[in-house]
Amino acid sequence: MFGLIMFICLVPTLWINIVQIYPKKWKEKKMIFGVKNRPEFTTGETAEKVEELVAKGRGQALAICIASTVLSALFLFLKGMTVQIAIWTGFVLVAVVLIIVPYAIGNREMKALKRSLGIGSEAGVALIDLSNAGIVHALNPVSVWIPNLLSLLMAIGALLIDLKVLPLGSGWFIGTFLLTAMAFTFAAMGFLMLVLAYVMDRLKNEVISEDSAVNANYNRAKKKNMADMMVLFGWVNFLFILLWMSAFLFFYTDLMLILSMVVYMVLLLGGIALFVVRSKAIEARYEKEITLLEDDDDLWILGMMYYNPKDKRLNVEKRVGVGGTVNFAHPVGKLVAALGALSIIVTIGAVIFLGMLENTPMQLRVENETIICHQFWDEYKIKADEIESLAYGEDLSDLRLSRVAGVGTPTMMKGDYLEWDAGKCKAFLTTQGEAYVKIVTKERIYYVNAATKEETWAAFEEISKYVKVSNGN
Repeated sequence: MFGLIMFICLVPTLWINIVQIYPKKWKEKKMIFGVKNRPEFTTGETAEKVEELVAKGRGQALAICIASTVLSALFLFLKGMTVQIAIWTGFVLVAVVLIIVPYAIGNREMKALKRSLGIGSEAGVALIDLSNAGIVHALNPVSVWIPNLLSLLMAIGALLIDLKVLPLGSGWFIGTFLLTAMAFTFAAMGFLMLVLAYVMDRLKNEVISEDSAVNANYNRAKKKNMADMMVLFGWVNFLFILLWMSAFLFFYTDLMLILSMVVYMVLLLGGIALFVVRSKAIEARYEKEITLLEDDDDLWILGMMYYNPKDKRLNVEKRVGVGGTVNFAHPVGKLVAALGALSIIVTIGAVIFLGMLENTPMQLRVENETIICHQFWDEYKIKADEIESLAYGEDLSDLRLSRVAGVGTPTMMKGDYLEWDAGKCKAFLTTQGEAYVKIVTKERIYYVNAATKEETWAAFEEISKYVKVSNGN
């Protein structure tokens, strides 16, 4: 499922990028590699140069996209969760960077071509239509709030189910707060998009004409298209929470969970596709109305990152892709850049730690009448006088464990788990160990083992000298 989810998320995103930022019919677009299209680019030898640049960039991007798709399909056959996480994390970072490299190169070459034609200034020029400044909006607050409030109600319902206030469902997951975590996560995503909807609706209006009415209608159409996509995202988010919770509560199967995710991704990508089609229609409708053109290309680093110390706004509309971006010259923009870099470092560090975790042996030993579970450090220390009963099991597959919090990979289970028959417990198990020891104390139940059956049996024999043994073999 992990590989499938990564494939579904990454591959369509790459192909959407091809359509969005590497268009074939560049003469009909507002931007060419993040540089505003101009009449000077569409005639004579200059048009031939631009055509060559566009074809080269698109060809390189297509090659990267095809190679990434093939590799992504091959990664579906990877074995081992740690291996999958490590390879997919690194691959996603590399693929996302590589797919925009031709764009960045094209942006540099288009700016060089622009300078060779004597167009523009290094400082950049921004236009403002004072007649419409701050008054063109298209977002209907009610339409965007309703689906997000419904998602929040579903999340609250999941919490009440986990708290057993609502007697709905009887699966092993009730009380684990798995449903609650999932529902609140997606509800939070919805509210983040709600905030983004308000931000996008209040972006600076673009000036394309000397006629204020044209500017107002053009910006209203663009903002309405964006608002509709945000509303659609809210409803898709709500539908996913509903499907996911229904799959758990009424007909739990892995297939239903996968289908829920597939439906979510299909609807989401369908909404983005609709947004792109409508955006193209809007640009085509107002193409002949463009009589003014801002010369702010030099304020966009590589055509993607806006950096203008003179602009006090934090948010601006993207030049590539959907939505908005931040002004990286703004103090908050600098903080966003730093947090973004930090998140990449933390992600890489987490993957490295997970790899170390899976490759560090799990030890089970008895010292001073105390069972010690050790990996990196002593995870659990269970004194013999605290143990109420002790049991030895020879087949780890007899346990039906579901992770609540902690580590859960094909090679280890460590942390808070739920055993379907016994309830909440602590796990310190390597799946290579086969056998296990069940330890019952007044406060909790432990399932522990060592790397081999022999080591597990030796620890069991040693600690059984001091405590009562039940269900022993």
